[in-house]
Parts: sequence; structure tokens; C-alpha cells
Amino acid sequence: MLKAALFTIFGAASVLVLAGCESHQAKVDRFQKEYDRLAAQFHQDCSAEYLKVPPTPSAKCTDEDNKVKAAWDQLQAERAKN
Repeated sequence: MLKAALFTIFGAASVLVLAGCESHQAKVDRFQKEYDRLAAQFHQDCSAEYLKVPPTPSAKCTDEDNKVKAAWDQLQAERAKN
């Protein structure tokens, strides 16, 4: 009985550890999706502001631009871990 309980606990702990592990490629894919989403939103909201001469981005667009750059940096950092 004790052996079965220990086996069950060990098995459950193993499953939890394996389920919590995310592969390198899965992280890269997740960061790529996030970057793509933010870049599309930025393009939709702010492309007209950057076409003006001189470009005069609003505070919202500046914030979105910073988020896109941060997502890009995070994506590149994860890719470099390979």
C-alpha cells in the first residue's frame, strides 16, 4: 500500500514537472506571436502618424512603439539562447 502511494505521488509530481516545462521553441513561438500581435496593433493605430513630415507620434503611439521594441528584444534574447 505504501509502495503504491509513493509511486502515485512520484508519478503525479513527474507529470506536473513535465507539464510545467516549456520547450525553447515553444517560448520562441509564444514571443513571436506576441511581437506579431503588438506590431500589427502598432501598424493599425500609428502608421499614419509616422507618414507625416516630420513624424509626430502621439503618446499612445510612442507607448505602443516601446512595447513593440521590448517584445522584439525579448524575442531576440530567447532566440539567442539556442
